[in-house]
Amino acid sequence: MHLIKKPIIFLILILFATKVNASIYIVDNYLFTTSIKKIKKNRDTVIQEIKKKSLNDFLKSITIKSDYDNLSKIKNYQEYFKLFIVKDEFQKNNNYNLLCKIEFDKIKIDTFFQKENIKYINYRSSPVLTIIVNKKSDKLDIWSSEKFNNFWGKNFNNLLNTFPLNGDLTDLKLLNDINVRSYQISRFDKITANYGVRDYIFILFDLDELSGKENVFVQSQFNELKTSNKFDLIDNSPQELNVFFEKLLINLNNSWKEIQILSPKKNTDIVFNFKLKQLSDYILMKNLLKKNKNIITVKDSEITNQYYTGRIFFSGPVEQLKEYFYDEGFMFKKNGNRFYLSKK
Repeated sequence: MHLIKKPIIFLILILFATKVNASIYIVDNYLFTTSIKKIKKNRDTVIQEIKKKSLNDFLKSITIKSDYDNLSKIKNYQEYFKLFIVKDEFQKNNNYNLLCKIEFDKIKIDTFFQKENIKYINYRSSPVLTIIVNKKSDKLDIWSSEKFNNFWGKNFNNLLNTFPLNGDLTDLKLLNDINVRSYQISRFDKITANYGVRDYIFILFDLDELSGKENVFVQSQFNELKTSNKFDLIDNSPQELNVFFEKLLINLNNSWKEIQILSPKKNTDIVFNFKLKQLSDYILMKNLLKKNKNIITVKDSEITNQYYTGRIFFSGPVEQLKEYFYDEGFMFKKNGNRFYLSKK
């Protein structure tokens, strides 16, 4: 059983490494809904509405609520877009939907926040194991991958890199450690360790058969800080679940962002290796390292005609450093205790 499972987990983490490296400034499927009457009357006005709303949604997604509420209004919002394309448009019932691909201007966004003197998140989280289960007669049924994908993580504002359980025998055995009567979780670190992660989101649906209401228990852990909440849903209809997950995902993102922004920064040091093809590559990398304000110092270890090796002392999480290099056109991958930089 273990021989089969490990490659699957490895594949999941590879897929999430790709997702983590995707720039937060690129939104591939932004959906905007308007009326058929409005789109027929003035399409240009609708496009401007999309731009204003998408920009505000993006700013809201990378700040905590108290800071977002204090932001100055952006007047020349057109300047904050590097790319705006309507990929698809379709009519559904009495509504007209436009699906857009957007790339926000990173430099403009960064400059705006610096002027506002407000901290923001410009990276996604490390992988977060997400477990959604139904309680039935004191037993837990793991949600299928299809149901998971239908309800979870649709919001483009999501900065959490969540992924589901495989749901194999090992997972089922580890889930037996959960006391489903009291909702107390014991030894959850066994499940996360099995996937090579630390952070998790656990969601348990407990249907009250008499009233038809869903009791929902949610526990999450980000940066070793745990929070638990209970919710009551009117029923378990798709409409009710969609509304619940949308609100829950916003709350979980806010919790994660607050931890990143409000908790004291931890200094990180990493060993990196950058392959050189010519001398100008070394100069380019040195300039990139100087450019990042969160890099405290860089100590060169070895420079040859093929490699540049050193140690970066950095204020903040490694994910933020990954995001920075990705935006500058470099892949940033870990192998053992060393990080390898290469051009995309």
